[in-house]
Amino acid sequence: MFYRVTIFGLLASILSLNLPVQAETCTPIPVVGSQDNTVTKKVSPPTIPAGPLGMVGVDVTRNNWNTDWAIPGDVEFRRFVVTINSNDGGPFEIRMYLKYSDQTTGEFFNSQDVQFQAGKPLKLEATPRPEDEPYQVNLFVNGIESIGKTYTASVVGCR
Repeated sequence: MFYRVTIFGLLASILSLNLPVQAETCTPIPVVGSQDNTVTKKVSPPTIPAGPLGMVGVDVTRNNWNTDWAIPGDVEFRRFVVTINSNDGGPFEIRMYLKYSDQTTGEFFNSQDVQFQAGKPLKLEATPRPEDEPYQVNLFVNGIESIGKTYTASVVGCR
């Protein structure tokens, strides 16, 4: 009898180790003003201010260094993953933030020398503050040496 109970106990322990684990579900997060979650940009030159303190008579340019993804308010995500890739090499200056409704941000990545290799994307991960849900993921990509270079970025939220 003791032998059967021991065998049964060992068998139950082994089978319980093979139970399926709840899989993580990741959802594409859309770029602000778009239905897509992927954006491809060519890094623009810096903004040139106009007016009394800037250069008079010069066309004003706006840089395209910031991209925001709008996090849906009806879902709580445990983490966000930004995937960035460029076939143009580097260096790129890259920063990643989560934006909160109290006008604060959480910085999760800040590097001035990101080098890309073809086919090897950079994956950045951010975890929201406890008890506080962000409303946007912000990606900042620039750098004097990266002007004119193209990159592609996307964001997913995982729960």
